[in-house]
Amino acid sequence: MDKLRKYIRKELQSLHEQKSYPVPLELMDVLKGELEMRPLKRYINNIKAVNSIPPSYKIFLHNGQDFDVIYLGDQMNNFKVRIADKEYDLLVMDDKNYAIDALNRLLTAPLPPNFGGDDDGEESDGDFGGGSSGGGGSTTGMGGGLPSGDDDTAEEPEDDEPAETEPESDMI
Repeated sequence: MDKLRKYIRKELQSLHEQKSYPVPLELMDVLKGELEMRPLKRYINNIKAVNSIPPSYKIFLHNGQDFDVIYLGDQMNNFKVRIADKEYDLLVMDDKNYAIDALNRLLTAPLPPNFGGDDDGEESDGDFGGGSSGGGGSTTGMGGGLPSGDDDTAEEPEDDEPAETEPESDMI
């Protein structure tokens, strides 16, 4: 019985540990270039891979909203964006413009009630857990910090400079 408890505790701990993986450069290019989200750390809190066919990523914003980026793969940078149950193909210029407008509405949407865990009813001061740095550094979970409490403070490289290391993201 004691061995079973130790085994269960060990398995629970391993499930709670989050691992970071690099964010695909194509995804970063789409977010920065096509969707005009520069710098990424201003908008994005976390990126998670979705276990789906076709491959897709869920992008979590600082205001608690999220949207999906779906990789279609048949052409260079062929992505589809799903925002509020509507899909926009980024290769079609009109859809791209509609996607940017929908993303702007998502970014400017009011914060959900009790966002950030404030029980006293005050609004958040804009600090979402410290140094989460979107797709430019390490996208660290919804709380904004690494599981150990240490935040990654990598800065996003300039557009003209190549990235020294690949950005990382929490992926399941």
